[in-house]
Amino acid sequence: MSENTTTPPTTTDTKPKPGRGVHVTERAAKEVLRVIAEHKLPADCWVRIGAKGGGCSGFSYVLDFDQTGPTEFDLTFEQHGVRIVIDKKSEFFMGGTTLDFNDGLLDRGFQFKNPQATGTCGCGTSFSA
Repeated sequence: MSENTTTPPTTTDTKPKPGRGVHVTERAAKEVLRVIAEHKLPADCWVRIGAKGGGCSGFSYVLDFDQTGPTEFDLTFEQHGVRIVIDKKSEFFMGGTTLDFNDGLLDRGFQFKNPQATGTCGCGTSFSA
């Protein structure tokens, strides 16, 4: 009897193609790795980036740690030592997005720079496409 198993994608890509996937700046990667160490998460955990319906502009950004890893519905990338996973549906709305980190006093946090967005809210956590 043959078992039907699906092998999740690997992290052979170091960078997504232009206009595709999610790019992570070195500053964002350093902050992700700091948080992983601070929360004692496994070193092989993934950063899941995505979009979901909601927010004041139509879609909300999703940024979370994923310890189960990618599925057949995901794209994967590895940049600056950070393993990134994004589902294909979110990638449609976020292709070419750059994840950056601002460590200023007033606006500390992760920032999404999404070339697919036709509008964003004032807080930067939601967008329309």
